[in-house]
Amino acid sequence: MVKRDILKSFVFLWSWVFLSVALFADINMLKRVEIANNELRLVFSSWLNKGNIDKMVLNDPPRQVIDINNARLDTQGSFPDLSAKGVNSLRISQYKDDVVRIVIETDRPYVCNHYQPMMSRSYYQIPLPIKSTYLKEEMVTAYVKEVPQEIEKQRHDQKKPEVLVQREEKIEEEVSFFPSFFSTGSSKGPKKDYTVVIDAGHGGHDSGAVGEGRYMEKVFVLQMAKQVEKQLKKEGYTVKMTRSDDRFIELKNRTKIANRHKADIFISIHANAAPNQSKYASMYGVETFFLQMTRSERAKNIAAKENSVVLNANDFLSNDVILNSVLSGPKIELSHKLAIDVQTKIVKNARHQYSGVKDGGVRPAPFWVLVGAQMPSILVEVGYISNPAERARLFSPAYQKVVAKGISEGVDSYLVNREKEFE
Repeated sequence: MVKRDILKSFVFLWSWVFLSVALFADINMLKRVEIANNELRLVFSSWLNKGNIDKMVLNDPPRQVIDINNARLDTQGSFPDLSAKGVNSLRISQYKDDVVRIVIETDRPYVCNHYQPMMSRSYYQIPLPIKSTYLKEEMVTAYVKEVPQEIEKQRHDQKKPEVLVQREEKIEEEVSFFPSFFSTGSSKGPKKDYTVVIDAGHGGHDSGAVGEGRYMEKVFVLQMAKQVEKQLKKEGYTVKMTRSDDRFIELKNRTKIANRHKADIFISIHANAAPNQSKYASMYGVETFFLQMTRSERAKNIAAKENSVVLNANDFLSNDVILNSVLSGPKIELSHKLAIDVQTKIVKNARHQYSGVKDGGVRPAPFWVLVGAQMPSILVEVGYISNPAERARLFSPAYQKVVAKGISEGVDSYLVNREKEFE
């Protein structure tokens, strides 16, 4: 009887140990926290699953709140007193038994695109505020929404009054429709020598979008790309083209060209088109995209239209795998900033000489032509080839020069701002 009781106790003990291990096997330890290059860098004991990260933007006072689930603070880790310009306080705590919470409190709300480095999946990096990422007052007001009842109840129960602005992912996407709020600009060019690769979309058998049966996107974008090349060279940049004539280049080889030249910037130029004839007259405007997954059906449709011509069945099968492997790269944040500067300058220059220029904004979208770029990369939809009025402008050398000047000034602005960050 005694032996049986001992055996039962032994079985119970090992069952408890096994259950404990099973429950906490996925717990990731936050081992180190540091600030470098104006980013908060979190270092974990093992690979961090991005699906375990919840993000919120709060107001009064402005805060970025990051909850990392299935994580714990390592009591033996390095957690120094951290401070940075523009940050009032930075708090890291064990919010729940398996949730680590980071709170970054600032004077003003700012756009903060967190990311996980592609080659260091045990790291998670959170950009801290800089001048170009601050939100203006009117933008903050525009995004304050009523707090959902379940969040209000949670707030009351926890006795931690918070004013929820909105989920960060939504802010990131919609804020981009107001690019002029984020670009500081500069009257002086960058100090260093830089290489820019310009990609004229489509080409050869791939005509791209077609207006009135004879105006082909591939013709316009090559004309536009050559104007941009000329303008950038005039400003002292080294410029490489993915194509200089009417030939088709496989999508994967376009960024390979940029990588081979060790380019600092990659810009793909395209023209848009309305989905059907009923919208030809109503859809127009300049839009700039950077590589990122999006919930916007419109952005997805635009990307799908551009992608469909150059992707085969095997590419589509690996779509999620490849995109997810690159969308966490450190260049996403920089691409977003580049897109903002270029979009702002294009619209500013065009409106100075032409009326009715529509600012379509900066948007994230899964464009395959940007996949694989090892540098900040954007795709500019200069206008709608399906819109009669805008199409006439697109094929006008005078208008092309104005847009090219805007792209060049946007590149200047972006590079000057990046140099300032490292002064």
